[in-house]
Amino acid sequence: MSERLLLIECIYKYIMDLTSNGVVVTDAIKYVQGKMDHLNGREKALLQDIKQKEEPSENLQEEETTNGVF
Repeated sequence: MSERLLLIECIYKYIMDLTSNGVVVTDAIKYVQGKMDHLNGREKALLQDIKQKEEPSENLQEEETTNGVF
């Protein structure tokens, strides 16, 4: 029984160290922020690609109407 209590105590100390250690918390925040920045960059790139794909079709429509068809 006392072995279990020692194990629980050891685990509890380890968990407390991980959650209260500033370096671990700071590293976790930096990791998450880096992932968010990466995803935001990918989102911006995808939106730019979509806009570039839409622009030629808009220009074609303008040319058709200005060439005397309308």
